[in-house]
Parts: sequence; C-alpha cells; structure tokens
Amino acid sequence: MIGYPSNVLVVADYPKPRFEENIRSKIDFILSCGDVEPPILEEIHLRFQKPIFAVKGNHDSTKPFPEYITDVHLRFVQHRNWFIGGFGGVPSYKGSGAYEWDDLAVAEKLSKFPYVDIFICHAPLLGITDKEDYAHQGSEAIRRYMDAQQPKFVYHGHVHEKMGAMVGNTAVVSVYGADVFNLTYTS
Repeated sequence: MIGYPSNVLVVADYPKPRFEENIRSKIDFILSCGDVEPPILEEIHLRFQKPIFAVKGNHDSTKPFPEYITDVHLRFVQHRNWFIGGFGGVPSYKGSGAYEWDDLAVAEKLSKFPYVDIFICHAPLLGITDKEDYAHQGSEAIRRYMDAQQPKFVYHGHVHEKMGAMVGNTAVVSVYGADVFNLTYTS
C-alpha cells in the first residue's frame, strides 16, 4: 500500500507548559514520541481534532493514554494508508524507571515486529541520532529493527535536539518540541 500525502505534527519532549506553536497548515494526524505532558496532548487534540498515535517516554506517567490517543508501543495501525508502529522508553541508564529497558531483550521483541512505514520511538538510534553521554545513548535494538525492516520514517525524542539523517531509504528524525512534516511515499 502507498501512504497518502500527509501533513503530520510530531511532538517529543515538549518543553513549554502550554502548546504555543503557530501552526497554520492542515494537519492529517499527530505522532507523539514521548515525554509530552497530558495537558499538552489534550490541547493538541482539542485544537486539531485529528488522530494521535503515541509511545511513552522515560519521564511519562504509567497511567494509560486517554481514549483519544492510540498507543502504538509494540503495535501497529493503519491510517491514511500508512502503517504506523513503535516502541516506547529508552535503554536503561538509571537502573530504574517504568520506561527503561534492557536493549538486548528489546532486540528480541523487535526482531518479530513487522514492517511499518512510520516507526515512532522515544529512544535515539545507536550511532545515528544519539549522544555520547550515558543518558542519551542510542538503542541498538531499534537500530537493528530499522536496518532489517527499513521503514520510510523513524521519529524519536529523548536527546532534546532537532537533527536528522538518511540511513539507506529511511529518514531518521530527532524531534524536540513540535514540528510539522509533509510525508509522501516514494519507492
């Protein structure tokens, strides 16, 4: 299937107490890559009235998402002919936390995860969009998934920096705050 051209609002590690972005373009759906406070997600929902697909970040509450948000952690959905899936949390760096995990164990889970066009996660990818400090190291498990399945787009948060890279045919984008991306399907 080929995804319809879509304007997508992607949020991660949103730093402000209110959603203050001046977005005038039409939004087709929203992706939340974690560490976005519930009131911010509610403001986004009320303002745009579009589907929100999300994963949790390492600082997020363990409470489930509200009913207007679709949790795509180890799940995938289809929207506008895009297959969207993801994985929440980060590789363990403090030794505690609901959304910290052993990267080796995650590699096993992700080895069985199917192809998606858009993969969202909180953790950066090892050697691509991570940082050298221990807290912001990249995930080898997510990197392996990306190398094997080659999604069209990978969006993540956690490193508090906007950056991106092309790895083969995959656009890997680190989001900090909020950005709008125009997605088109190219083979």
